[in-house]
Amino acid sequence: MIHYLINMDGLEEIEAALGKAKDKSKYVLRAAINESAKEVEKRMAKGAGQRYARQQGGMRPYRAVNTIKKAKIGNLAAIIEVRDKPSELYDYKMNDRTYYPGSKGAPSWIKAKQLKSSRLKRLSAQSTGTDKHKAFVVQYHSGHLAIAERVPGTHMKGKPEKEAIRSLYATSKPKAEEIVFKKSIDPDMYDLLMRNIQVQIERFL
Repeated sequence: MIHYLINMDGLEEIEAALGKAKDKSKYVLRAAINESAKEVEKRMAKGAGQRYARQQGGMRPYRAVNTIKKAKIGNLAAIIEVRDKPSELYDYKMNDRTYYPGSKGAPSWIKAKQLKSSRLKRLSAQSTGTDKHKAFVVQYHSGHLAIAERVPGTHMKGKPEKEAIRSLYATSKPKAEEIVFKKSIDPDMYDLLMRNIQVQIERFL
């Protein structure tokens, strides 16, 4: 879960612009902060969708995990909250998503990528990178499909002759939106808020 706080300290500039209507300064700032929060939330979700190679259909849209707590007169700050469970690599772009029982007919390598700008990459245990520890599509007893890999040096409880497996995870939605925010939104936050303040001042006047 990640929070983004959008606020502004001081009302002097707004009061000066409003003149005789300076008693409306908090209402102007509240409206400007809330408009800024809505715009930031949209840009975060859109930017993450453009950056990451999610598989269509299986995952909730980025905006579905976002909520905005609006600013109030008594609390001139808006909070964008991004909350979601960890994202599995199976939900991202890969060369073959099919489960092959016993690996019969499976491709030589499972390839996947998270970024749209990247190439599909062979998946294997980082410590070995060998055919023995290459990743594969697994179906758990619950019916859930995932990309998994053997964990070198471990043993399965029910089959100690085999190494244990673990699912592979990718960048979560909160983290993806955080990266977009820091890279392309945060540097412009002051200008964005100032633009919305000016719009609200003109509306009140």
